Amino acid sequence: MQETLSMPGLIALEYSDTLMLRDYLAKWPREHCDYTITNLMVWGKIYNNHYLIFKDRLVIFNPKYQYILFPVGEYLSPEELRELVQMFRPYFHEAQIILVPEEYIQKYPEVNELFELFEDRDWADYIYSVEKMVSLSGKKLAKKKNLISQFRRAYPEYKVLKISEDRMQYILQFTHKWRRERSAEGIYLMTEIKAISNTLENWNQLPVEGLIICYYNRIVAYSIFSRQTDDMATVHFEKFDPDKKGSAQIITWETARYLQGRYKWINREQDIGLEGLRQAKLSYVPDRFSRFFGSRLKGDTVGRPMPEN
Repeated sequence: MQETLSMPGLIALEYSDTLMLRDYLAKWPREHCDYTITNLMVWGKIYNNHYLIFKDRLVIFNPKYQYILFPVGEYLSPEELRELVQMFRPYFHEAQIILVPEEYIQKYPEVNELFELFEDRDWADYIYSVEKMVSLSGKKLAKKKNLISQFRRAYPEYKVLKISEDRMQYILQFTHKWRRERSAEGIYLMTEIKAISNTLENWNQLPVEGLIICYYNRIVAYSIFSRQTDDMATVHFEKFDPDKKGSAQIITWETARYLQGRYKWINREQDIGLEGLRQAKLSYVPDRFSRFFGSRLKGDTVGRPMPEN
């Protein structure tokens, strides 16, 4: 049971709202991963996400960190954005807008008169060409291609299976095994595992897909992904067996092959400032980043930084 918020008009985001989200995001797509239906729902259940309709725009609110996601719909003026923040402030004193699109900042430079904008590199999304992730051409990606070749030679009987309802328990078992064997702890990791669990438990209510790399009926790796925009898919989760050389590269490659022809781009989400994750994502040579811009009202003495990992 989610906590009820005191602000009038705020409604808890539920799985039954998936169609509403789909309608808004189909008409006004956003390429940052926080706007996928999957992330809004499975992480939203952890953060108690709510929403309201403001001047016909969809506004998602994360009460844990008091973040107002930049509204989905026709762009509001900077004055209307300020009005939106001020509407939240009597109930959430540190509320601020995040995920301000770079395009918006360019189109409405006067936003800088009302808001202090800041960029956070840790929360930028990595965007890659699907074709490049399949071909792995070029010197910088030669090592990836070599590791895939080694895996295919070592495990020639491996199979690529779609995630289905009858395989959920095995994926979750594999995820917990991965965590135990790596002695992996930390707030972010445990929250991520909860998000994976939420995804699997509500698989049929989400517009989500996934692949399993299987070797003799044992999971070697898996990926979970969903549509971001008409030409972009987002990979939400990837887990692999570190004892099988090349397993990390094979799941990334097979996922790209599966998406080839359907999408032009793959969004592999953020590195959240984790050095190992940053190096892993950079090693695939991203084509570009979906930059993260937060905001504070000019003259504000409140406002939260991005959460620590």
